[in-house]
Amino acid sequence: MEIIKYVAVAIIMAIFGQVVKHLNKKMPPVVSEEITYKEFFKSLKSDFKIDIKYSLILIVLSCLTVYFKGINVSSCLYMLAYPMLMIVFSIDYRFQLIPDEAHVWFGVLGLIQMLCDLSNWHTYLLGALIGGGIFLAIAGFAILVLRKEGMGFGDVKLMASLGFLFGMKNILAITLVSFFIGAIIGGALLILKKKDGGGYIPFGPFIVIGAILLVFVGADSIFDTYIALCLGLSNAFSDLVYKVSSK
Repeated sequence: MEIIKYVAVAIIMAIFGQVVKHLNKKMPPVVSEEITYKEFFKSLKSDFKIDIKYSLILIVLSCLTVYFKGINVSSCLYMLAYPMLMIVFSIDYRFQLIPDEAHVWFGVLGLIQMLCDLSNWHTYLLGALIGGGIFLAIAGFAILVLRKEGMGFGDVKLMASLGFLFGMKNILAITLVSFFIGAIIGGALLILKKKDGGGYIPFGPFIVIGAILLVFVGADSIFDTYIALCLGLSNAFSDLVYKVSSK
Protein backbone atom coordinates (compact mmCIF):
# COMPACT_ATOMS: atom_id res chain seq x y z
CA MET A 1 0.00 0.00 0.00
CA GLU A 2 2.97 2.30 0.66
CA ILE A 3 3.89 2.37 -3.02
CA ILE A 4 0.43 3.58 -4.03
CA LYS A 5 0.92 7.08 -2.64
CA TYR A 6 4.19 7.46 -4.55
CA VAL A 7 2.54 6.28 -7.77
CA ALA A 8 -0.36 8.70 -7.23
CA VAL A 9 2.03 11.59 -6.55
CA ALA A 10 4.11 10.68 -9.63
CA ILE A 11 1.04 10.65 -11.90
CA ILE A 12 -0.22 13.99 -10.59
CA MET A 13 3.20 15.62 -10.92
CA ALA A 14 3.68 14.22 -14.42
CA ILE A 15 0.50 16.08 -15.40
CA PHE A 16 1.67 19.22 -13.58
CA GLY A 17 4.91 18.99 -15.56
CA GLN A 18 2.96 19.42 -18.77
CA VAL A 19 1.04 22.37 -17.28
CA VAL A 20 4.35 23.99 -16.31
CA LYS A 21 5.71 23.51 -19.82
CA HIS A 22 2.56 25.01 -21.32
CA LEU A 23 2.55 27.98 -18.93
CA ASN A 24 6.17 28.65 -19.82
CA LYS A 25 5.01 29.13 -23.41
CA LYS A 26 1.72 30.96 -22.81
CA MET A 27 2.33 33.33 -19.87
CA PRO A 28 3.52 36.90 -20.20
CA PRO A 29 6.27 37.95 -20.81
CA VAL A 30 6.75 34.89 -23.05
CA VAL A 31 3.77 36.08 -25.10
CA SER A 32 2.82 39.71 -25.60
CA GLU A 33 -0.90 39.23 -24.93
CA GLU A 34 -2.62 37.36 -22.13
CA ILE A 35 -4.96 34.52 -23.06
CA THR A 36 -8.14 33.55 -21.24
CA TYR A 37 -8.33 30.49 -19.00
CA LYS A 38 -10.65 28.87 -21.57
CA GLU A 39 -8.11 29.42 -24.35
CA PHE A 40 -5.29 28.16 -22.15
CA PHE A 41 -6.99 24.87 -21.23
CA LYS A 42 -8.14 24.39 -24.81
CA SER A 43 -4.59 24.76 -26.10
CA LEU A 44 -3.30 22.59 -23.23
CA LYS A 45 -5.64 19.80 -24.27
CA SER A 46 -4.81 20.06 -27.97
CA ASP A 47 -1.05 20.27 -27.40
CA PHE A 48 -0.89 17.75 -24.54
CA LYS A 49 2.37 15.85 -24.40
CA ILE A 50 4.18 14.84 -21.23
CA ASP A 51 7.28 16.96 -20.80
CA ILE A 52 10.05 14.74 -19.46
CA LYS A 53 12.18 17.53 -17.98
CA TYR A 54 9.64 19.33 -15.83
CA SER A 55 7.68 16.18 -15.01
CA LEU A 56 10.79 14.35 -13.83
CA ILE A 57 11.90 17.27 -11.63
CA LEU A 58 8.45 17.57 -10.06
CA ILE A 59 8.14 13.80 -9.55
CA VAL A 60 11.53 13.58 -7.83
CA LEU A 61 10.92 16.62 -5.61
CA SER A 62 7.42 15.51 -4.64
CA CYS A 63 8.32 11.87 -3.95
CA LEU A 64 11.25 13.02 -1.80
CA THR A 65 8.87 15.35 0.04
CA VAL A 66 6.50 12.46 0.76
CA TYR A 67 9.41 10.27 1.86
CA PHE A 68 10.94 12.80 4.26
CA LYS A 69 7.85 14.79 5.33
CA GLY A 70 5.02 12.31 4.90
CA ILE A 71 1.54 13.26 3.75
CA ASN A 72 0.31 16.30 5.67
CA VAL A 73 -0.96 19.81 4.99
CA SER A 74 2.49 21.41 4.76
CA SER A 75 3.96 18.75 2.46
CA CYS A 76 0.93 18.94 0.16
CA LEU A 77 1.21 22.72 -0.02
CA TYR A 78 4.92 22.48 -0.79
CA MET A 79 4.19 20.02 -3.59
CA LEU A 80 1.63 22.44 -4.99
CA ALA A 81 4.25 25.19 -4.79
CA TYR A 82 6.86 23.26 -6.79
CA PRO A 83 5.24 23.73 -10.24
CA MET A 84 5.02 27.51 -9.79
CA LEU A 85 8.58 27.61 -8.45
CA MET A 86 9.68 25.92 -11.69
CA ILE A 87 7.84 28.59 -13.68
CA VAL A 88 9.45 31.40 -11.65
CA PHE A 89 12.90 29.87 -12.20
CA SER A 90 12.40 29.46 -15.95
CA ILE A 91 10.74 32.79 -16.77
CA ASP A 92 12.91 34.94 -14.51
CA TYR A 93 16.05 33.28 -15.87
CA ARG A 94 15.02 33.96 -19.48
CA PHE A 95 13.21 37.30 -19.18
CA GLN A 96 14.25 38.81 -15.80
CA LEU A 97 10.59 39.07 -14.84
CA ILE A 98 8.45 37.15 -12.35
CA PRO A 99 4.75 36.74 -13.29
CA ASP A 100 2.28 38.18 -10.79
CA GLU A 101 0.34 34.91 -10.96
CA ALA A 102 3.19 33.31 -9.00
CA HIS A 103 2.79 35.73 -6.08
CA VAL A 104 -0.97 35.15 -6.01
CA TRP A 105 -0.52 31.37 -6.05
CA PHE A 106 1.99 31.38 -3.19
CA GLY A 107 -0.24 33.80 -1.30
CA VAL A 108 -3.22 31.43 -1.62
CA LEU A 109 -1.12 28.49 -0.42
CA GLY A 110 0.14 30.64 2.45
CA LEU A 111 -3.43 31.52 3.47
CA ILE A 112 -4.31 27.82 3.58
CA GLN A 113 -1.18 27.14 5.63
CA MET A 114 -2.06 29.89 8.10
CA LEU A 115 -5.68 28.76 8.46
CA CYS A 116 -4.48 25.22 9.21
CA ASP A 117 -2.03 26.56 11.81
CA LEU A 118 -3.99 29.40 13.36
CA SER A 119 -2.13 29.26 16.67
CA ASN A 120 0.99 30.45 14.81
CA TRP A 121 -0.78 32.90 12.47
CA HIS A 122 1.65 35.68 13.40
CA THR A 123 4.70 33.84 12.03
CA TYR A 124 3.20 33.76 8.54
CA LEU A 125 2.33 37.45 8.56
CA LEU A 126 5.77 38.29 9.93
CA GLY A 127 7.29 36.05 7.26
CA ALA A 128 5.59 38.10 4.57
CA LEU A 129 6.62 41.41 6.15
CA ILE A 130 10.22 40.38 6.78
CA GLY A 131 10.71 38.55 3.48
CA GLY A 132 9.36 41.40 1.41
CA GLY A 133 10.83 44.06 3.71
CA ILE A 134 14.43 42.87 3.41
CA PHE A 135 14.32 42.87 -0.36
CA LEU A 136 12.40 46.17 -0.48
CA ALA A 137 15.10 47.76 1.69
CA ILE A 138 17.81 46.46 -0.65
CA ALA A 139 15.93 47.74 -3.68
CA GLY A 140 15.45 51.17 -2.07
CA PHE A 141 19.10 51.38 -0.99
CA ALA A 142 20.32 50.53 -4.50
CA ILE A 143 18.10 53.15 -6.12
CA LEU A 144 18.71 55.94 -3.59
CA VAL A 145 22.41 55.40 -2.92
CA LEU A 146 23.84 53.43 -5.83
CA ARG A 147 21.52 55.04 -8.40
CA LYS A 148 20.71 51.72 -10.08
CA GLU A 149 18.29 48.83 -9.74
CA GLY A 150 19.70 46.37 -7.22
CA MET A 151 16.63 44.20 -6.74
CA GLY A 152 13.55 43.95 -8.92
CA PHE A 153 10.11 44.54 -7.38
CA GLY A 154 9.13 41.08 -8.60
CA ASP A 155 11.72 39.65 -6.19
CA VAL A 156 10.21 41.72 -3.37
CA LYS A 157 6.72 40.37 -4.05
CA LEU A 158 8.05 36.83 -4.45
CA MET A 159 9.77 36.93 -1.05
CA ALA A 160 6.69 38.42 0.59
CA SER A 161 4.42 35.69 -0.80
CA LEU A 162 6.90 32.92 0.06
CA GLY A 163 7.28 34.40 3.54
CA PHE A 164 3.52 34.10 3.94
CA LEU A 165 3.75 30.43 2.94
CA PHE A 166 6.86 29.37 4.85
CA GLY A 167 6.79 31.62 7.91
CA MET A 168 9.28 33.98 9.55
CA LYS A 169 12.20 31.69 10.46
CA ASN A 170 12.03 29.79 7.20
CA ILE A 171 12.01 32.90 5.02
CA LEU A 172 15.14 34.12 6.80
CA ALA A 173 16.82 30.81 5.93
CA ILE A 174 15.67 31.14 2.30
CA THR A 175 17.07 34.68 2.21
CA LEU A 176 20.41 33.47 3.58
CA VAL A 177 20.70 30.63 1.06
CA SER A 178 19.62 32.76 -1.91
CA PHE A 179 22.20 35.47 -1.14
CA PHE A 180 24.93 32.90 -0.53
CA ILE A 181 24.29 31.10 -3.84
CA GLY A 182 23.80 34.42 -5.64
CA ALA A 183 27.14 35.71 -4.38
CA ILE A 184 28.95 32.56 -5.53
CA ILE A 185 27.35 32.43 -8.98
CA GLY A 186 27.50 36.20 -9.47
CA GLY A 187 31.16 36.26 -8.51
CA ALA A 188 31.91 33.35 -10.82
CA LEU A 189 30.17 35.09 -13.74
CA LEU A 190 32.15 38.27 -13.11
CA ILE A 191 35.41 36.31 -12.99
CA LEU A 192 34.51 34.55 -16.22
CA LYS A 193 33.56 37.96 -17.72
CA LYS A 194 30.07 36.75 -18.61
CA LYS A 195 28.59 39.69 -16.73
CA ASP A 196 29.96 43.19 -16.35
CA GLY A 197 29.89 44.95 -13.01
CA GLY A 198 26.60 46.66 -13.78
CA GLY A 199 24.93 43.69 -15.45
CA TYR A 200 21.67 42.39 -14.00
CA ILE A 201 21.59 38.81 -12.75
CA PRO A 202 18.05 37.45 -12.21
CA PHE A 203 17.63 36.65 -8.52
CA GLY A 204 14.45 34.58 -8.76
CA PRO A 205 16.29 31.30 -9.51
CA PHE A 206 18.38 31.72 -6.35
CA ILE A 207 15.24 32.25 -4.28
CA VAL A 208 13.70 29.12 -5.83
CA ILE A 209 16.78 27.05 -4.94
CA GLY A 210 16.69 28.42 -1.40
CA ALA A 211 12.99 27.57 -0.99
CA ILE A 212 13.42 24.00 -2.23
CA LEU A 213 16.52 23.47 -0.08
CA LEU A 214 14.63 24.75 2.94
CA VAL A 215 11.93 22.09 2.50
CA PHE A 216 14.43 19.26 2.79
CA VAL A 217 17.15 20.66 5.03
CA GLY A 218 15.23 22.87 7.44
CA ALA A 219 15.99 26.35 8.76
CA ASP A 220 17.96 25.23 11.82
CA SER A 221 20.35 23.10 9.75
CA ILE A 222 20.87 25.97 7.31
CA PHE A 223 21.68 28.40 10.13
CA ASP A 224 24.01 25.90 11.83
CA THR A 225 25.83 25.17 8.58
CA TYR A 226 26.25 28.87 7.82
CA ILE A 227 27.61 29.61 11.30
CA ALA A 228 30.02 26.66 11.08
CA LEU A 229 31.18 27.84 7.66
CA CYS A 230 31.75 31.39 8.89
CA LEU A 231 33.68 30.13 11.92
CA GLY A 232 35.78 27.86 9.71
CA LEU A 233 36.61 30.68 7.31
CA SER A 234 37.37 33.01 10.21
CA ASN A 235 39.75 30.50 11.80
CA ALA A 236 41.43 29.82 8.45
CA PHE A 237 41.89 33.55 7.86
CA SER A 238 43.27 34.04 11.38
CA ASP A 239 45.76 31.20 10.86
CA LEU A 240 46.84 32.70 7.55
CA VAL A 241 47.35 36.14 9.11
CA TYR A 242 49.34 34.59 11.97
CA LYS A 243 51.60 32.65 9.60
CA VAL A 244 52.24 35.71 7.43
CA SER A 245 52.91 38.02 10.38
CA SER A 246 55.24 35.52 12.07
CA LYS A 247 57.60 35.30 9.08
